[in-house]
Amino acid sequence: MLRKILVGSLLLSGALLLGSCGGRAVGYGVVLWGELAGPPQTGAVVAVRQASAIGSSLLISVAGEAKPREYPAGRIRIFKSRGEATAFASLYAADRGSWAVVVKEDSPPLPIRDAAAPEGKSIYKLQYRQLVKVISRSAEQATVKPYTDYWYEVSTDDGFTGWCFGHFLKTFSATGDPTPQMNAILSQDETLARIMGTTWRPGWFLDMIGSGAIDLTMLREDVGLFPSPADRVMKLVLPLSTFEFHYTGEPQKVGAASYLFTGTDLRIDVLDDQRINVTWRLKDQPKTDLYVSMKDDIAQIVANEQQRRADIYASLTKAGATLTSNAYGTILLQPDMRFTWSGYAALVPAFIEPGVKGKGSVDFTLKLGKQIASDYDGALTFNFDDATKSGVSFLYKAAGGGLRFTTLAKDSVQDLTVAHPGSSPVVIFFSQSP
Repeated sequence: MLRKILVGSLLLSGALLLGSCGGRAVGYGVVLWGELAGPPQTGAVVAVRQASAIGSSLLISVAGEAKPREYPAGRIRIFKSRGEATAFASLYAADRGSWAVVVKEDSPPLPIRDAAAPEGKSIYKLQYRQLVKVISRSAEQATVKPYTDYWYEVSTDDGFTGWCFGHFLKTFSATGDPTPQMNAILSQDETLARIMGTTWRPGWFLDMIGSGAIDLTMLREDVGLFPSPADRVMKLVLPLSTFEFHYTGEPQKVGAASYLFTGTDLRIDVLDDQRINVTWRLKDQPKTDLYVSMKDDIAQIVANEQQRRADIYASLTKAGATLTSNAYGTILLQPDMRFTWSGYAALVPAFIEPGVKGKGSVDFTLKLGKQIASDYDGALTFNFDDATKSGVSFLYKAAGGGLRFTTLAKDSVQDLTVAHPGSSPVVIFFSQSP
């Protein structure tokens, strides 16, 4: 209902621009941003006596004043009749105390547009720390990449009204003077508070999860950037190493959204609410990595992936846990995804590392690429307990009472995805029995 009234009033305001300067009202208005003391107050219905030809101001009747007062046109919403104005004022009552302050510090300035869309014409440029009056809000959030937020219809103190995307607006409510609350908001560094109150994960977590190819030796609960402001420590845990940055004092803000941690070489650059770049020195060389805030429960993701692999193993051994090949030995698939393998000498050293004792674990880390997904059932890896290198992986497919294994070349796998078996693979048939 409020949206319909807003549209109608905007169309009408243009028609009233040529009103006469006589005593008769040319329309009625609702004060969008009123005076802190005395009339007209925010939400008041006033008679409009004259509209400026250039549209920058209006002459309105103010209670207790003999002469019409000049008032910024953008701070009054015009209607043809008092009844329409009163209806809008009733709906606007809920937003009379709604305000926002601009928190965008960098360039370009935050625009006010003539429509609630990024392609809307820019009619005003808001500056950092500028106060605006909130008139209304879009019914649903919209995405203006990379952000998602509401559009707000706002009015400025100098009389410009339009739509502003909400990501760089901090909204609040105030019944009286909004300035103290605005200053309190601006004195808070919410960006720093968000950094220090968030567990940050490597950006490649999202890549792994999105692709479905998850390396559980890397995607772990203990991997990430873990702030500890009470101890003045930023703990950076990588899959194979850990760094602790013990800083002194408070993190120092540099630029629009960057922070230095005094006494360390750590720097954090905020990209948006969910992403930061973390820079530190590794072996005297600067290193920068993307870290993200994740809503997903890492422990649950890991548990789901472990269950997926266990289900594949159970399916694989359903037809039998003993795999036998005349040339390549016997594999016993044991509970808990363990194996023993004897008689595999023909695969040493081309595929199996010399000296291993034939025991280890079975895993299903690798994913089939689209181009070979229809040719194989999956890929499995034998990790020998005493090996110094990575495990031995095969493509496999059920065939004629057993499993057919196909070896992989060094360039077969990219980002945990098998693209092809190689130009001259070894194909091994294992009969399968209980």
